Amino acid sequence: MAPGLLKFLKSAALSLAALASAAQAGETIVLASTTSTEQSGLFNFILPIFEKDSGIAVKVVALGTGQALDVGRRGDADVLLVHDRAAEDKFVAEGYGVGRRDVMYNDFVLVGPAADAAGVKAAKDAVDAFGRIARKGS
Repeated sequence: MAPGLLKFLKSAALSLAALASAAQAGETIVLASTTSTEQSGLFNFILPIFEKDSGIAVKVVALGTGQALDVGRRGDADVLLVHDRAAEDKFVAEGYGVGRRDVMYNDFVLVGPAADAAGVKAAKDAVDAFGRIARKGS
């Protein structure tokens, strides 16, 4: 297993394990998450493990980040898995949540011909790279 994937799975498992201390075996907790995370298949992989180890069932509600945060503000979810750091920090600062953790991140990779007609290899960031591609019409 790739080291990055292993680190991610450990982090996700730790986040879910923190819930076990707040719930009793036989209970159900609600996880409000982004649709992209739900659609990735991640929950199909990690939730059976969590549920088996803790005895706690997890109901996933897949929404946009803003909607998931609203569900949390209303108290209709026990844990949130979203991707808007500023909104998450505000959510916690306003007293709606505790124990915020980084769970995952995205890497974006540009792939193209070895000849690199647009000069993408010299770009300082993604904006620069896409600008070079646009200017060259590549």
